[in-house]
Amino acid sequence: MLFAGALSLIGATVWPRPAAADGPEAEAEERVLVRVAPTNEQVTARLRAELSLLGLTPVRLEASANTPTLGPDLLDRLADYNASAAIEIAMTAERIDLWVADGNTGKTLNRRLDLALDPEQGDPRTLAIAAVELLRASRLELTYTSPGPSDERDADPAGDAEQIRESERPPRGVELPSFGAISIAPMVGGSPGGFGATTHIELAGRWAPRDRFALRASVWIPTLGNDIGTADGNVRLLVGMAFIEPQLLLPGGVRWFHPELGLGVGGAIVGLVGSANDGLRGESKVLPGFTSYAHAGFGFAVSPRLWIRLDGFLGVLLPQPNVQSLGETVGTWGAPFGAGAIGLEVWL
Repeated sequence: MLFAGALSLIGATVWPRPAAADGPEAEAEERVLVRVAPTNEQVTARLRAELSLLGLTPVRLEASANTPTLGPDLLDRLADYNASAAIEIAMTAERIDLWVADGNTGKTLNRRLDLALDPEQGDPRTLAIAAVELLRASRLELTYTSPGPSDERDADPAGDAEQIRESERPPRGVELPSFGAISIAPMVGGSPGGFGATTHIELAGRWAPRDRFALRASVWIPTLGNDIGTADGNVRLLVGMAFIEPQLLLPGGVRWFHPELGLGVGGAIVGLVGSANDGLRGESKVLPGFTSYAHAGFGFAVSPRLWIRLDGFLGVLLPQPNVQSLGETVGTWGAPFGAGAIGLEVWL
């Protein structure tokens, strides 16, 4: 209540009031259309109360229940009701859109509230105050802007549509807190050929200069080797890899979800360590290779700068390591290979 009272006091000092008529006529009535979709009487009542505190007359805007959002079309409804402005609150389970059409400026403003980031934004009192503040901001723009040739764009419907589309986009600072990030993740993978599961630690860095493009560099460090038995002993396999990966950053629909696709290319070092039975000598080899993969990743923002990552990789290593015993192949690895990882990413 204290906040609402303060809002009304501030509004009284900056809100443009209709001039009083000469003589005994009453002060002109300024009407503001109100619509909440879907219908929510608590939000509607609170919004009407906030408008009344500012000396405005709220009028319910009648619209079909099959029309979830009027949005930019609000301006077309003002003349039907002899209103100077209109406020629409469009509510879904994930987000709330506040739309304000101001007949004085000829503009439609939009503000989106993400309930996944802050569920308390759906409180009726908070919604009503946010909507009235958006209308007041539109009126302040009129107060401090003098008409002139540069204002011709304000009356251009195409310009208004461009402004609305821009306002619907989440700010860059919400999608990507900075241009760079580092991550660490344990990995489990494998390849058909007899060696079984492999384990790595992935260290990665990412540079994202564009909203939809990033460049990722990563190193896969082997942890536990894979053993395969042979007729005269066993062979342990260790595979280390390094990649460069261009990425396409996809829209996630909500601000905490960040999907991406990538294609990585790089080099590999394969270590084969042989252990022979008694009386025989083991042999070890280090082999270079070329490797590439396709990558699907998902980031879940715990906070703007800390994400939990879930990644999957499917790739190929060439030439394929081949372990032979007594002239026969007993194990291969890398054509293809797959891996999954879950880790943490920190935006710098």
